[in-house]
Amino acid sequence: MIETWPSEHDVRRLTFISDLHLFSNRCNVVEHHNLIESSIQSADTCVWGGDLFDFRWSRLENDSAAVDRALKWLEDWYQRFPDKQFIYLHGNHDAHHGFSEAMIRWAADRDRFACDLDCMRIKDTLLLHGDVIEGKGNLEAFADYRGRWQNKRVASRLASGFYDVAIATRAHRAAAMAAHRRKATCLRLLHWMSGQPEHATDGVRRIVFGHTHRRIQGYRLEGIEFFNGGATVRHVPFSPVMIEFDG
Repeated sequence: MIETWPSEHDVRRLTFISDLHLFSNRCNVVEHHNLIESSIQSADTCVWGGDLFDFRWSRLENDSAAVDRALKWLEDWYQRFPDKQFIYLHGNHDAHHGFSEAMIRWAADRDRFACDLDCMRIKDTLLLHGDVIEGKGNLEAFADYRGRWQNKRVASRLASGFYDVAIATRAHRAAAMAAHRRKATCLRLLHWMSGQPEHATDGVRRIVFGHTHRRIQGYRLEGIEFFNGGATVRHVPFSPVMIEFDG
C-alpha cells in the first residue's frame, strides 16, 4: 500500500492539499483559492491528498459530468504550473471507479502526474488521505471500507438538504471533533503504520493526512509529527500543509 517516491525525482518542498469536497454544497474552496495557488507556487511538488472531489454529495447533473469536471480541474493546475510535480492520493469521497479509471488514462501521457495511489512515502514522511483509521486499521478492513464508498450512490436531494442543515448549524464540525479527537486519531494512524512492512516505515518522522477535517500542525506522539490541513468546508479551518526537507 505504501509506495516510495523515486529518488531521481527529488522533492525539496511539498504542499499537501486535501478535502476540498468540490461539487458539494458545503465546499467553500473559492475563499481559499489564492492560498492554494500560493502554496503550489512555493513548492516543487503538490500532493493532492484525497477527497478533492465529492462524488457522494455532488450536485452536478450526472457522474459523467462530475468526472469530466474533475479532470478539467486537475488539468488547469497541471498546465498552470509546468515546473511542478503532482501526486494524487485517493480518499473515500473520490473513491469512484469511473473517475479512477479516467484519471489513469488522462495521466498516462503526463509525466509530472502520479496517481492510482493510497499512500506515498517521500524521504522521512508518509502522506495519505487518512481513512485507513476507519475500521480495524488493517488492509482488509480498509479495502472493505473503501469498497462501500465506491458503491455508494449520489445522495438524493432530500438527503443533501438535511446535510446542508447540518452544515449551517455547524453540527458537522462538532461531529468531527467528537469522532476524531487528535490523540486518538494519531494513535490509530500509528497502529495502522505498525502493521505495514518495516522497510516501508523505518525512519518515518512525519505523517501528513486529511480525512478528519481537523487541522493539526506538528502534534508529536511517540516520536512522530502529525499534520492535517483541515478542509475547505464551511465553518472548518483550512490551510495547505507545507513540508520542507533538509538538504
